[in-house]
Amino acid sequence: MKAINELKLGALPLILNKQLLDSEEVQRERSRFPKQAVIGLGQGGGRIAAELSRFGMDTFLVNSSKSDMEEHRDLIPADRRIVTKSEKHPNLEGTDKNAQLGFNIAVENKDIYMDLARKPEITEAEFVWLSVSLGGGTGNGALKVALSYLSQVRKKVASLPDGKVTLGVICSLPSSDEKGTSFRRNALAGVSVLQNLINEKKIGNVLVIDNEKIRNYYDEKALETKNKTQIDAKSYSNMVVTSSIVEVSTIPLLNGRSVLDKTELLSTYSTPGWSSISKVNGLKEENKLEGVIESLFKDNEVLANYDYKEDTRALAGAVAVLYPSRNNIDPRIADSIYTISADFLQSKVNHAIANVNKLESITVYGLSVLSTPPTRIQQLREELKQWEQIEKEIEEKQKADAVSLGLDEFNDFFTVDNEETSNSMDEFSFEDEFGSDKPAKKVNLADLKDDF
Repeated sequence: MKAINELKLGALPLILNKQLLDSEEVQRERSRFPKQAVIGLGQGGGRIAAELSRFGMDTFLVNSSKSDMEEHRDLIPADRRIVTKSEKHPNLEGTDKNAQLGFNIAVENKDIYMDLARKPEITEAEFVWLSVSLGGGTGNGALKVALSYLSQVRKKVASLPDGKVTLGVICSLPSSDEKGTSFRRNALAGVSVLQNLINEKKIGNVLVIDNEKIRNYYDEKALETKNKTQIDAKSYSNMVVTSSIVEVSTIPLLNGRSVLDKTELLSTYSTPGWSSISKVNGLKEENKLEGVIESLFKDNEVLANYDYKEDTRALAGAVAVLYPSRNNIDPRIADSIYTISADFLQSKVNHAIANVNKLESITVYGLSVLSTPPTRIQQLREELKQWEQIEKEIEEKQKADAVSLGLDEFNDFFTVDNEETSNSMDEFSFEDEFGSDKPAKKVNLADLKDDF
């Protein structure tokens, strides 16, 4: 990672823990910052990826709409903004939230995803993130194809000693404000793809942004830049996720009484399951620690919620306690935070306790990976049923309104007088179009197979 004053951070300093990133401890060891690469699918995924690119992460955007990617031309070079074309639909640009169409376009362009998975920037990274909006069409449709090739490549070139695949997903779920069945069908289909890959241990953690949680973002004063430009809600959520990932990724650079090293962090990131990253700033030693830890793991401003029951056992977890160098923390506080976190997650927890010269107050970071998906998934299923009923009623009303016009007598008003009419479909042969014995197109890459 470059020095923080050399980065194009945009509005990120408004929420970034610069006291951590600009500290002597981090800057001295920034060459050891975990090397991460990002692939953004579709418009929503591209915006998440663009924020992460600000920290020097090798970033690629893939989209069937060139215009969606143009907003990132100042951050992402042209050769890394990849447009997927469709021979079947040559004039199409975008998918209008049709994820099945997005999948078909991705399959047409599978060579692009295969080549992308094999690029040096991807194969040489220590961890790869793929970002996508699950409510969309282009990115969500490409999810299965892209992860198929990425998983195979990462398994071969960069898996951990225990076989975990160093490949994670950052995805967003639609809010209830996004009307209709299509958003929900897309999202639930995408969740199904991710759950299957988790079950097969082909990917690591899935970090979930819940757009429902930012519905009330504007109820209070929205975040503003120095020029009084307001940050929109979804951009804000992307900034929060980016700052969380980057800040947690700096923790292995710190020395302390207890250290979360790079392998432990990558192992946590690479655990197959549903994850969350969060932090608590300004911890006071007199705070009730049980409540702090519960809030750390359960309450997140933009990430999805999980149902932490008494029998919930996390698959992996990490907690880091960072404190100002000038104020030595009571060791009993730091040790208690570790113990309470392990009890709360019912799991082995990697932990760090370190002092940071520029830090002004105690900050605690928490990372958990669970086997159960976020609670928002069930809500989306319920919303889908409601919208299916609404759309059914709309369709029935439309038919009833047409009947009420009483215009059936005019159905045959416009007819063709010629007795002989040509039906082009009668002359169309699927065999002529596709051929009965034409060989399938071969891809000379024996190491990779179509696993979708």
